[in-house]
Amino acid sequence: MQTTIRVTQSDKLYDINFTLQDSNGTAIDLTNGTLLFKAQKQGAVTLKFSGSMSAVTPTAGTCKYTVQATDFDEVGHYYAEIEVTYTSTKILTFGDIVVIVEPQLPR
Repeated sequence: MQTTIRVTQSDKLYDINFTLQDSNGTAIDLTNGTLLFKAQKQGAVTLKFSGSMSAVTPTAGTCKYTVQATDFDEVGHYYAEIEVTYTSTKILTFGDIVVIVEPQLPR
């Protein structure tokens, strides 16, 4: 299921919250996991940015990414994913996230 998020160009220092679940809707336990948010602008071949995330309530699968100053400084569509690493051999990826960056006023 795709998650679509709308943000305003160049806004910063706010949190985007997520709840990570398996295919049955059961929360993924994020205890001892390292979380990484990655974003790539539509049409690009490299990542625009990646950054560390924080678990809010690890056993409930809730986490957040705090948007930095240059993350969404360009208008457009971005594909994003969350990577959870427990050990060097166990990595879970949660994709199908689309971020739509809208221009600031005046448009």
